[in-house]
Amino acid sequence: MSVKGLVKNSSIYSSIILLQKGINFLLIPLLTVYLTPSDYGVISIVSTINAFLNVFYLFGLHGSLNRFFHEFKHNEKKVKILFGTIITFVIINSSVLTALLLIFHKQTLDLILNGIDFYPFMILGLVSILFNPVFIIYQSSLQARQLANRFGKNNIAFFIVNITLLLFSVIFLQIGVLGVLGALAITNFSFFIITIINFKKDLQFGIKKTILKQVLNYSLPLLPHTLSGVATNLIDRLIINNFLSTALVGIYSIGSNFGSIVFMLAQGINQAFVPWFNNKMKKHDITQVSDLSKLLVLFYSIIALCLSLFGKEIICLITPKEYHESWKVIPFISFAFVYHGVYYFFAATLFYDIRGRGNRLIPVFTVLSAAINIVLNLFLIPVWGIIGASIATLISKFLLSLSLKFFYNRFLKIKFPELFLLSIPIIFFGISLISFYTNSLEYEVSLKILLFLFVILTLGFSLKNKINKIFFKIFK
Repeated sequence: MSVKGLVKNSSIYSSIILLQKGINFLLIPLLTVYLTPSDYGVISIVSTINAFLNVFYLFGLHGSLNRFFHEFKHNEKKVKILFGTIITFVIINSSVLTALLLIFHKQTLDLILNGIDFYPFMILGLVSILFNPVFIIYQSSLQARQLANRFGKNNIAFFIVNITLLLFSVIFLQIGVLGVLGALAITNFSFFIITIINFKKDLQFGIKKTILKQVLNYSLPLLPHTLSGVATNLIDRLIINNFLSTALVGIYSIGSNFGSIVFMLAQGINQAFVPWFNNKMKKHDITQVSDLSKLLVLFYSIIALCLSLFGKEIICLITPKEYHESWKVIPFISFAFVYHGVYYFFAATLFYDIRGRGNRLIPVFTVLSAAINIVLNLFLIPVWGIIGASIATLISKFLLSLSLKFFYNRFLKIKFPELFLLSIPIIFFGISLISFYTNSLEYEVSLKILLFLFVILTLGFSLKNKINKIFFKIFK
């Protein structure tokens, strides 16, 4: 795949992820009218628990599929066995785990829910998590095969079905939280059936022990890494619910959804970047990788700055008054995810090592980052509330990227512009803090517009030649 192909696929993946995972963001003006902050908090807590459970339902096999497809892709029969082994294992594993959680929920999930009813809220969450992994595996197979258009159509269909059911449930049936969680559960069940029908021609059902052992040997060392990544992104909601209130979880989630736009962009681009990067490394071609990383981090930083400067006005415009304080977390969350984008570059080189050495190294840093994040949350949330949670996220993401800087090229000889990738977000973040030092809304908006234009124009004039050079090298 050429860089133009990478850009095309990145555009598709980023747009679709913004559409699918940005449902809550796109529906904020509606949901904040029909749902109280406490309702929004319940949805956030159930979604957080599902994200943790998803790690154990999938066992990271969607990542293994992407990696091993490139090893088997010239053998169609072996690819079908690979797909079939993974999908069969995931179905069995999901069924067993769901049954156990239903039986032992008082000893497990109820302890985490902390006052939120298991029935019906978490029951609906379990329905979603039972059926969703199969769809994720299928979508990962499309990404591995670089079938971005099919990937996009599937996710658009998922979005349309989910949002239609959600709007009907919340507006016409007026069942609030049940409508949001129920719509997602029905959508996941529907797409489980559709996926099995569409995927069966591309796979051979059953488990091939040798292949299962290979893919698990690759993915299992990454479980601590994946779990710690989820913890870093979501543990703050559970701590806020425990120390403060469910309502503040809802308020925090609104601001976090805005800041997470950067994450959605970075994740979408990374889904196209990884197959492109793997192909490049397979051919021992490291050209364009460094320049592309500079361009993308600059892009992420500009988006984060825009969100940070104007998030307050958008929040105040589209949400009721009780949600307005959520803007204060946006600068910290958005730049935290800029550093998550930097992490993606460093991690790609370690994930490429098929012998699994990188897989065993990454969890050391992600687990450490998650531990730091939890400790910071425990100290900062009681003092600074939801702002403390967002500061903890930013610090832990920065430290994760910084630590990988020293190890990312241990198994693959490649050099990223480390100083640029780590320092540019700091500069932009410093500028974004102007939002905390202005009071008059009219004066504030004018000042921030002028500041943003000044930054963009200064950047354009000072880096014009370098940016043109990067574009020429990448797209020539």
